[in-house]
Amino acid sequence: MTPKDEARGLKGGHQPHPPEACQRLPSGTSGAMRPLIGACIFSDLCQLELIMSRRFFHPCILAGVMFGYAPESNAQNSEPLPPSPSQPAASPQAMAMQTPQELPSQSGERTYYTAIRVDGPYIAMTFDDGPSAVLTPRLLDILKQRNIKATFFVLGQLAQEHPEIISRALAEGHEIANHSWDHKALNKLGEGGLQHELADTSATITKTTGKPVTLMRPPYGATNPRLNKAIEKEYGMKVILWSVDPLDWKRPGPQVITQRILAGTQPGSIILAHDIHPGTIEAMPSTFDALLAKGYKFVTVSELLAMESKNPAPTPSASPAAAPAAQKSSKSKKKSA
Repeated sequence: MTPKDEARGLKGGHQPHPPEACQRLPSGTSGAMRPLIGACIFSDLCQLELIMSRRFFHPCILAGVMFGYAPESNAQNSEPLPPSPSQPAASPQAMAMQTPQELPSQSGERTYYTAIRVDGPYIAMTFDDGPSAVLTPRLLDILKQRNIKATFFVLGQLAQEHPEIISRALAEGHEIANHSWDHKALNKLGEGGLQHELADTSATITKTTGKPVTLMRPPYGATNPRLNKAIEKEYGMKVILWSVDPLDWKRPGPQVITQRILAGTQPGSIILAHDIHPGTIEAMPSTFDALLAKGYKFVTVSELLAMESKNPAPTPSASPAAAPAAQKSSKSKKKSA
């Protein structure tokens, strides 16, 4: 997520005061406004009845309650919520505030991944929105010191500006994946827009790495089963979301980022973070060390996908005497497997 995207954050609003809301209500008002409508009807009917009969109890009370709290499912003008891997929100920025929920397609087939069922303590650390000219090299240094492999979901325009960072990440064993060209919500684009955001980004990455791009993460997690199928069929990429989100783009501070990642991680987790925020980079050494101390092993997303198993592994817990240590090389891991 770019700083420009962060500037679009939602501003909290207040619900209108009932008397003001009752002055003019459109005929297509949604079910969420019905209590206000009921209050208006209740007030108007009762005032009329009091004027005519001076009675304080009348069936108008029942009418007000019925109109005010009619079941949501009876609303003729209610529109179905659009499918999204996160909670419905008023803007793409709000989408990034939630962890994706399951969105099975009508056929029941899997169209995206948030986590993988594995039989060992394997996890995938992912970083979005880079590469950053300053912060991503610092992160690569931290990863190299611990022999940790990660997956970078990069923006095409930044990959084009910093091919040397992409080349270094690849040379050090990391995976490079597609995160669109300039962080647009893909579910709002037509075919021409998708072509630019997806195909041009993959072409830019491949030009630097010499390898095809097989994974893609939609900005904000804004997608749906139909779009996921198109991304895989037409652009050759699996859609990867996440199961752990520390909300580091809100800049809560390094300690909070670490705590949230540790609290949410379990075998098979795909962890979301962003290598464009200083607080995120500052949080990574202690985060990595704590996860290593618990016995977790870091792999790329593609490696995690290849490990899918019917038998999930138990969540490891740190031993009191455990000390952070660099992860063994993949060669050593294969020998012991």
